[in-house]
Amino acid sequence: MSLESFMLKDEVKEVEYVASNRFVDKEGKVEKWKLKTITADENDAIRKQCYKQVQVGKRMKQEFDTVKYLELLADKCVVYPDLHNVELQNFYNEMDSIKLLKKHLLNPGEYDDLMQEIQEINGYSLDDAVEEAKN
Repeated sequence: MSLESFMLKDEVKEVEYVASNRFVDKEGKVEKWKLKTITADENDAIRKQCYKQVQVGKRMKQEFDTVKYLELLADKCVVYPDLHNVELQNFYNEMDSIKLLKKHLLNPGEYDDLMQEIQEINGYSLDDAVEEAKN
């Protein structure tokens, strides 16, 4: 046993992903999206933004908003196309990066596939993500 096994440099992994066959370059080749991983610390920061207070009877309870979590995760992990690019936002007349992704760039099936890929590159199996969202 050696502690050197645990001495890894922080590494953000970037992967290419075909989110849709509808986006092609000038030569007709499918445009690949670039996705990046995030750290556990970045994930915690996203998660903290996703709790909301809901009323249950006369009491208030904290509830985790899974939809908001997945949206913020996508916003953080999609590197290309840059969802915050002003030219792209102006073209679609949409300044909200999440709405740009969900309303203009991808159809529901493509969005769901993208979210599955993002979760997998960040170390979640789909079953793990569903279970975590329940907790």
